[in-house]
Amino acid sequence: MKLITPTLETERLILKRGTLEDYLKVYEYDFTRLRNIGGEFDFVKCDPEIIKTFVNYADEEDNVLDFIVYEKNGTPIGNIVADRYGDYGKSIEISINIHYESWGKGYAKEAIIEIMKYIFNNLDIDRVIYGYAIENKKSKKVNDKIGFEPIDIKVEFYKRIKKDVTSMVTAMSKERFYELYGEKVKWNI
Repeated sequence: MKLITPTLETERLILKRGTLEDYLKVYEYDFTRLRNIGGEFDFVKCDPEIIKTFVNYADEEDNVLDFIVYEKNGTPIGNIVADRYGDYGKSIEISINIHYESWGKGYAKEAIIEIMKYIFNNLDIDRVIYGYAIENKKSKKVNDKIGFEPIDIKVEFYKRIKKDVTSMVTAMSKERFYELYGEKVKWNI
């Protein structure tokens, strides 16, 4: 199925497709070096040529929702992609990157819940998957605040640090989402 990324709105955010300039701002730093995997936590500028490939991802692939996360004033602060459709049954996986200047404000939780609300109300999806490297404390915190539950553990070789990294795969079913958040999501962040 070909998914079209809608425009969604929360109390503080607008979620929609972005421009190259928005991606350049969001991915100013190489987010893979900010995960604190293997003790690395480095502010390394991201190669703009690599970022250019992100912009058309949703146009070139099926089963992809690709949102830039904006504050209501129009500032791009993050990117959320829902893809990898069907890896765990009727599921879709959410991946997130929030610019470090916007960490700790609850934006990730707010945006992910709104996207999940859209997914469960509009797509034939039974559960949303969320994965994180166990050393990535910020991603684990987002996972725990939203209420995802563990379903799998993967060990993958992380080339840059020449080390195996353990990733926790978590999920939330449609039923659990409605149990926790109902049809109308209230923002108590």
